[in-house]
Amino acid sequence: MGQQIIRQPDGKLAVFSSITDTFIVVDATPDELIEWRAEEAAERAREQTRRELDKVLAGNPQAAYHQSAMTWEEAAAKDREHGGDLQ
Repeated sequence: MGQQIIRQPDGKLAVFSSITDTFIVVDATPDELIEWRAEEAAERAREQTRRELDKVLAGNPQAAYHQSAMTWEEAAAKDREHGGDLQ
């Protein structure tokens, strides 16, 4: 990950990046760091979803999912085989 949480002399928290060798967060509370990390993770998930959507909506799901890309019919059949609600 390249990040380390460090306790500051005043008891607050900082995050040091070993990639940039700089502090990327300072004067944080534990709750603030939790929210900061959660938002970082959410943004990574948004970006990944955007990349997948771009490929799927362009008609090229194989570019997003390689050999495991399925059509609607294939996915629906698997869903039925495993007791899914889709009929």
